[in-house]
Amino acid sequence: MQEKWNQFVYDLCEAKRRDVDEDTYHSLIETQMQLLGWAKWKGEICHKPNIPIGNSKFIQPDILIKSDNEDQFVIEVKRPVHTQTEREQMQLESYMRQLKLDVGIYIGEHIEVFYDKPKSKDAVSVLHIPLEIGNKLGAKFVETFSKETFTKDSIMEFCEARMEEMNRQANLNKIKEGLIANAQVQITESLTLYLMEKYGRTFSEVDIKEMLSQLHFSAKLTDAPVLPVHKDTPTEPIHTLPADDTTKRMFDHTRYSLEGGEFLGKNKFVYAVVSTYVKQHPEATFADIVRAFPPELQGSFGVVQTMDLIKVRNYKGPRYFKEPKYVLRSSDGIPFAVSTQWGKGNIGRFLKTVRQLGYRVETSQPATAGSETADHDEGD
Repeated sequence: MQEKWNQFVYDLCEAKRRDVDEDTYHSLIETQMQLLGWAKWKGEICHKPNIPIGNSKFIQPDILIKSDNEDQFVIEVKRPVHTQTEREQMQLESYMRQLKLDVGIYIGEHIEVFYDKPKSKDAVSVLHIPLEIGNKLGAKFVETFSKETFTKDSIMEFCEARMEEMNRQANLNKIKEGLIANAQVQITESLTLYLMEKYGRTFSEVDIKEMLSQLHFSAKLTDAPVLPVHKDTPTEPIHTLPADDTTKRMFDHTRYSLEGGEFLGKNKFVYAVVSTYVKQHPEATFADIVRAFPPELQGSFGVVQTMDLIKVRNYKGPRYFKEPKYVLRSSDGIPFAVSTQWGKGNIGRFLKTVRQLGYRVETSQPATAGSETADHDEGD
C-alpha cells in the first residue's frame, strides 16, 4: 500500500509545488481517486453534483463518491496552498449530515478524514496526513478508501479504532503532563517505597526520606536531550563531581569542518551538509534526500522532516532548524527542516554516511572543553 500511496500523493505534491488553482486541483483529485479503484465512467466519482434538499434547496459538495448508486463518502476540496479554517470543517460536516454519511474527507494542503459518530455533537478528525511521499498514515488511507476494500462497516470500524487510539493517547498525555508538572513529589514517593523494600532492614523510613529530600527530581519528554544515567552502586560511596567536571562529561565539544570550511558544532555541521547536498543536487526529490540521509542516522526525529509533519506533531522546544531562513525545499516542492538533535550517540553514524557521499570532513577537539559553550540542542 505504501507504493500506491506514493503514486496517489506524488501528483498532489507537484500541484502544491506549482500552486495550482482549486479547479485544477479538483480535477486532479478526481483522477487520483481512480487510482484507488473508483470509476468515473460508472458514475462513482460525481463532480459537484446538485443534490436536492427539501422542497426548493440544493447542496453541491465538491466530490461525492458512490457505489451501486449509493452514497459512500464526500470530499471537500481546497487549493493545495490553502490553510484550513473552521468554516470549511463545518461545511464538510453539513454535507455529511445532509447526505447521512458517517465519513467525509478534506483535501487541500493536507488530507484529513472526519468521522460523524452517531449522536455526537460534532464530526471528529480521526486522520491527518501531510502531502508527502512515504507517509505510513498515507498507506493506511489508501488501504481504507480503496474501492476494493471499502465498505461502510469497515470505515466505521476504522474510525472507531482511531477514536479509541486517540482517546487512549490523550489520557496517557494527561498522565505524562501530571508527571512532568509534579515530578518531585511523585518520584520521591515511588522511590521511598522502592528503597524501603530494598534497604528497609538497614535504614529507617525517616533516613530514606531525609536522603531523598536532598535530591531534586524532574521529568521531561523523551524527545528532549537525555543525560547519561548511571547504575546504582549502593554498597560503594557515591562521590559527586565538581560542577566544572560534570559539564565537561555531559557535553562533547568536538567540532567539524565540511570541505575545509568553518569548524561547526554538531547540529550546525549536519545542517551545512544537508543544505550543501541540496544545492549540489537540485533535481533531488524529498524521497531522494531521505534516501541519502536515512532517519536511522539520527534516531527518533530523523535527519530531515517535512514542515507539514513538524507542524502536526507540534514539538516543544527547538527540535529542528525550522526558522524560515533555514527551511530547505526539495525539487518536488516539499519544504523541510533539518534536525538539531545531535550528540555523541548519533553523530558517528552521520559522519560515516557523509564520507561515503564523498565529502571531506575534518574534526577539531578544543583543548579545554570547559572553555567552549555547550550546545544544548544536541541529543540522541
